[in-house]
Amino acid sequence: MLSGRDAELGALRGLLAAARAGQGGSLVLSGQPGIGKSALLEAACPNSDGLRVLRATGYPAESQLPYAGLHLLLHPVLDRLDVLPAPQRDALATAFGLSAKESAEPADQLLISLALLTLLSELADTATPMLCLVDDAHWFDQLSLSALIFAARRLGTENVAIVMSARQGCALLERSGLPGLEVKGLPDAAAQEVIALRADRPSPAARAWILAQAHGNPLALLELPAVSALDSHGDAQPVPELPERLVEAFRAQIESLPRETLSLLKLAALADGPEVDALLRAAPLFGVPAEAIGPAERSGVLQVNQGTFGFRHPLLRSALVAATPVPRRLAAHRAYAGALTGPEEADRRIWHEAAAATGPDERLAAELERTAERAGRRGGRPAAIGAYERAAVLSPSPGDRLRRWILAAEAATDHGDAERAERCAGNAELVRAELAAAGQSLDAQTWMRLVIACATARFELGELREAYRIAYAGAQELGRNGGPLEAGTLLCLTVDLAWFLGDREVSAYSDLFTSLSGVSPEHPVYLVCLYVETAIMLSLRSDLGFRPADLAVVIDRVRSSGLYAAGPVITLGSLAPIMAQDEAALELFATLLAECREHGRMAWYSASLGALARVQAHLGRLGEARTCAEEALAIAEAAGQTQWESQVSGLLAYLAASAGDEERCREYARRALTDLAPTVMSLGESWGRWALGLLDLGLGRPAAALEHLRALENGPAVHQLAAARALPDLLEAAVRAGDRELAELALGRLTSWAAGVKQNAADALVLRGEALLAEDDESAGRAFTAALRLYVKSDRPFDRARTQLLWGERLRRERRRTEARAPLSAALETFERLGASPWAERARQELAASGAGGEPPRTRADAVVTRTNSPAQAALAVLTSQEAQIVRLAAQGLSNRDIAAQLVLSPRTVGHHLYKAYPKLGVVSRGELPALLGTR
Repeated sequence: MLSGRDAELGALRGLLAAARAGQGGSLVLSGQPGIGKSALLEAACPNSDGLRVLRATGYPAESQLPYAGLHLLLHPVLDRLDVLPAPQRDALATAFGLSAKESAEPADQLLISLALLTLLSELADTATPMLCLVDDAHWFDQLSLSALIFAARRLGTENVAIVMSARQGCALLERSGLPGLEVKGLPDAAAQEVIALRADRPSPAARAWILAQAHGNPLALLELPAVSALDSHGDAQPVPELPERLVEAFRAQIESLPRETLSLLKLAALADGPEVDALLRAAPLFGVPAEAIGPAERSGVLQVNQGTFGFRHPLLRSALVAATPVPRRLAAHRAYAGALTGPEEADRRIWHEAAAATGPDERLAAELERTAERAGRRGGRPAAIGAYERAAVLSPSPGDRLRRWILAAEAATDHGDAERAERCAGNAELVRAELAAAGQSLDAQTWMRLVIACATARFELGELREAYRIAYAGAQELGRNGGPLEAGTLLCLTVDLAWFLGDREVSAYSDLFTSLSGVSPEHPVYLVCLYVETAIMLSLRSDLGFRPADLAVVIDRVRSSGLYAAGPVITLGSLAPIMAQDEAALELFATLLAECREHGRMAWYSASLGALARVQAHLGRLGEARTCAEEALAIAEAAGQTQWESQVSGLLAYLAASAGDEERCREYARRALTDLAPTVMSLGESWGRWALGLLDLGLGRPAAALEHLRALENGPAVHQLAAARALPDLLEAAVRAGDRELAELALGRLTSWAAGVKQNAADALVLRGEALLAEDDESAGRAFTAALRLYVKSDRPFDRARTQLLWGERLRRERRRTEARAPLSAALETFERLGASPWAERARQELAASGAGGEPPRTRADAVVTRTNSPAQAALAVLTSQEAQIVRLAAQGLSNRDIAAQLVLSPRTVGHHLYKAYPKLGVVSRGELPALLGTR
């Protein structure tokens, strides 16, 4: 029984009880070194009867090895990987080096994280719940720790509990949002009990000194008596503050060991892995006999178990490294390089050779580059970054040094380490300046990669204006001096950055576009850049005079040109809604997400998912948009992508506004409107302002709605998509507030936009606006009817229902109550199905005012207002958004595992949602779903 830990033990017992009951959960124990975190994990084991336990302890030397921690945790169950879906199984096998052949594709972190979640779910059940214990999680490699956090955040109804311990200051865990418990120092009574366990029974004076110095730290209470030498007057010698004082305690213990053993311990402290065999092979090359390990093991300083070794406490390693002079450190690395001779040890050997190098060496640099490539294919981006960095330092040639610094910056960007990416890109820029001073210029491909590396790092750090400056200058250079494919890529990056700065920066794209020299109008790059230019002209309210190109045509040309890559494709798809090409954008992002799943390219997943959610919102598929947006936000939060959190939060604010959820809308809007920098708007600003305007409009506060929508219309985000698509709301709010002049101005802008995009959905919005401003009832009726007919050709359920509501309201005001009931009833049905509560309430009130007491009589308007309501939509209306999404996929024939992989859930969670959905739908099995939804 642990003294003074009743609260912590109670929390652990509650977590295990919940896992047994099917309520998965996690707990992160944090605290200073030696505070008792490991002891608490040990105490969890006696309470784990009937649970399957997986355990792992972080190891500093493995903290840079990709997925080393995850491999250690899952090692006992690697024979069960066959329970995983093929993409997840292959990704995990690739990460662990278990794949039969070397994959050209990297093992993606998100896919591997999903594999961990699925594996834990499959191995746990009500009879045998799962307990994962991870000690010293701060020493886990970042990829493994991120995967654990991902799984811990999604346990839901799983019979799984995850407990991790870590030192304070572990950034990944601190921002993970997982339940945490700080383990603090023991109270005096418990500390006295710990000291009483010591065999040496310190004197009362020493006991008082230990208590004063330890501040309740259990490890200090146990270790400090060994070095608390008291002089004859009973005064203790001064000891540094924690954690330094623990280092001193360990140093005092190891210095009492034989000299050869101390040397072997210093060699062990510089190891890159825990294998005893490698340590003993390196020992003679370091001038130490292998037998010197004996005293270290007997003293407990070095703990050897099943062929691996570890230090009793990480501070022992720190003390040893600090006590080792640089020449001896280099000698230790050379010893390991000489001992690691097997082909499977090649990467580790190169690491040690490089660590021992004292000057440029192209052979080592080339070997390190190949090591980095292999690590990248396994998903080990941290290891790849380090290898590229060291390779760059060791490169004798400036050209090779530049290329490797760019590779390091790209790897750091992919990993989400913006600060490291900026340092690497800065080093690359210094080498470029060195080459320029020598009269050497860069080829177009290298120049583009350098510009993208520098600009992207600045963007990820929130320095949007500087990122834009770098990208704009680079695009100018390539536009003037050839490299059309590279120029096109940079132009797409430039407009992405400009979009969040202001209309002046966006309009500057036209100058870049015209700077393209020698590019034929038939070239795919020209078509791509013209498509972007068209979107910009529309966003800035310019008259086109020509029909925009179709997105599908542009993408086909991109695919055939070699320009197909995540950046340009996502840019094109995100701009498509400006031209009201929502259906084409929906298809593009659905295809892109399918490619992500098929090929494990999960690095594209978050951006594509967020873009897909925005398109779904434009199409009025509010439930689907909410599900995708929530998933995109969770991924952005897990990856620490604050800028994308802002953008997705704006969309979620809009979706909350459509549902009338004022509290959630304002909270999401607050996150969306938080500035990244004093001179840069937040990425979610336009959606956030639109959301607040829509909220007030839906809740019957048109004057307040106008305040937000005017700010959007006249603010720095006027060029953004939300400003154009919010024009119908601005028009309606102005009409309801009695500001006809503003309403007519909004209609003029809306008409101009619709004339440029030439799409049915845009024309329908114009007709609705004309109906709202119509002086006579006959004109209004013609406009409303024409608008609803267009929705038959291009359905937008939310916009259609709002048009029906406005028509019904006008008919009721004209005392044509019987005719009003059909559009109002249709609107009410759609709003209820979409979960648009305030709009449904408006329709309900209007129906009551029309005298509707039962089934409304059918009129000529019924053919228009009800034609687009499908049986499938009605069936899914009783489900939550996530249940509906799962049911749709199940009706298409996807298995629970396939659905789980697509929605980033566990198969068990998918089954749980299906089990809840069947009674609501009146079915008993998935075999009945295709007929119910009309998919068969």
